[in-house]
Amino acid sequence: MKRTIRLLALVAVLGLVAVACSDEGSSPSATNTGGGGGEAVQGGTLLMAQLSDFYSGLDPQKEYSSVTWEYYRCCLLRTLLSYNGHPTAEGGTDLLPDLASDLPELSSDELTWTFKLKQGIHYGDPFGDVEVTAPDIIRAVARVADPNASVGGYPAYYSVIEGFDDVKDGKADLPSGMVAKDPYTLEIHLTEPAGDLGYRFAMGATAPIPPMGDAVLGAADGHTRDYGRFMVATGPYQIAGSADLDFSVPAKDQTPLSGYEPGKSIELERNPNYDPTTDGLRPAYPDAIQVSIGGDNNDLYNKISAGELDFVVDGIVPPEKLKEYSQDPALQDRLNKYNSDGVRYLSFNVAQPPFDDVNVRKAVNFAIDKAGMRQLRGGELTGDIAGHIFLNSFFPNNDLADYDPYATPNSAGDVTKAMEAMKASAYDTDGDGLCDAPECKDVLAITDEADPYPKQAALIQQNLEAIGITLDVKPFERGTMYAKCSDPSTHMGICLAPAWGKDYPDAYTFGVPLFSSTYLFPSYGNLALVGASPDYLKKYDYTVTTVPSVDDKIAECTALAGDQRNTCWAEMDQTLMEEVVPWVPYLFDNSLDIISARINNYSFDQFAGVAAFDQMAIAADQQQ
Repeated sequence: MKRTIRLLALVAVLGLVAVACSDEGSSPSATNTGGGGGEAVQGGTLLMAQLSDFYSGLDPQKEYSSVTWEYYRCCLLRTLLSYNGHPTAEGGTDLLPDLASDLPELSSDELTWTFKLKQGIHYGDPFGDVEVTAPDIIRAVARVADPNASVGGYPAYYSVIEGFDDVKDGKADLPSGMVAKDPYTLEIHLTEPAGDLGYRFAMGATAPIPPMGDAVLGAADGHTRDYGRFMVATGPYQIAGSADLDFSVPAKDQTPLSGYEPGKSIELERNPNYDPTTDGLRPAYPDAIQVSIGGDNNDLYNKISAGELDFVVDGIVPPEKLKEYSQDPALQDRLNKYNSDGVRYLSFNVAQPPFDDVNVRKAVNFAIDKAGMRQLRGGELTGDIAGHIFLNSFFPNNDLADYDPYATPNSAGDVTKAMEAMKASAYDTDGDGLCDAPECKDVLAITDEADPYPKQAALIQQNLEAIGITLDVKPFERGTMYAKCSDPSTHMGICLAPAWGKDYPDAYTFGVPLFSSTYLFPSYGNLALVGASPDYLKKYDYTVTTVPSVDDKIAECTALAGDQRNTCWAEMDQTLMEEVVPWVPYLFDNSLDIISARINNYSFDQFAGVAAFDQMAIAADQQQ
């Protein structure tokens, strides 16, 4: 009975009741059977392509993207808790035990979480005889805290653990608040309640790292920059060549995994030490997964049509392909559409003229043709027009379903309203609704070089010229684009191509990474520089000395639970949209995937926001 009470309390704190997204699937069944026929069976080699390489060499304490999270969840890494690789309607956002034998127990003050681990789970090669135990989880979190080994937003998620910041500051090797009571019992002590801690321990950054003698970071020791190429698996797959890894020699002399060639390819093979009886979350249909890295987006989708590829991991379905597959009855079951729990937006730099003026930022919100932006992505199938920042799925009571302070007729932009907003700006020197100060000319705008972003950039340029702003558009490869948009030393004025998906089903994963002062460069997330201090601005040679901050509101919302928590985050969304105005949100994104005729089972992983690789089954008569 105590466990039932505690778990009900956990549900109340986290808001774990799944909220089905509207128009979620492309077929009556939320999981599409795909184009092939017959029962889903194991076997064959799944052939995938990936436009961009991993940002940080597949290192789980560094990578912070949907694509890498799916590689971890589906295939390579197991965590204390995880997800079933399905859409929301099929429980895809519900936390489920993975390495843990059950959901955690909480103390009455919610400051102590206790996880019991399953026994008999072993690592992949070359540690097949080593069992996963509680200290291995502690080791992973210690690596998250190590500023030399971890980058991005992860440390902020775990600083609530006692002693985590001591590791981060070099005062301790391991967080004192994580205690292995025995090999299969992990006790976690917090400095303050964190009702979403279970979600945080479903992230790949907390996946176990095997021990190596007395090395604090175990097998990851000495691999601060390249652990992804030496990573030891716990999932149903491992990177090809894992058996050849030799951790007996110094890290600098170790030969990396042959199955991952940065910028070229990655190959996954079955983990021979994986026991499926310990895992009810991953069917792991393919025997192997081969992924080419790079190429032309349109050409890759042509290869799917030609049967040379099964799936493009991070591509954008070309509009003509989208039209073909959505209208041809013979192809419709190979097109999969799901709400991705993500938003696409333009990010201002609120410290860079002319966008340091909130009235200019409001004018741009009115000026942008959001419907046109969506059309260039492929039309209505690609998502719903966004009128605010936070996902509607965060709010079970539909708090902001109809909220849009910059609504325009047919979402096509309104130059008259934009000019009225501009008149309140000092950059409109004669009050005619046009931005006519020198700062309004040739504003640095950074975008993605892949389609459809250059076409969207051209539309944005046209929209902004109508209110006197001209842009100097610089396109880059996606990873470089994000790096430049997040680096304040570039002094970009506006980033034209970012997108953000939830880390887990709580608005914290938007509020903190995107708008907290703790997520400024070198972390990625807060591109707008919201909350930057005067010293920070001075360091990067900005002429402005203050920018808007929502840190106080973030602290307020983080401390709340249940409906109060949701209401607080909804209030913050309204504050951002009306007072801070860091973005132009334009699309609540749909994930659109085309699969080859060989695939007879497909599922969308709502956690990662991409297809579940392990659940793509190759029809038995198509297996090679």
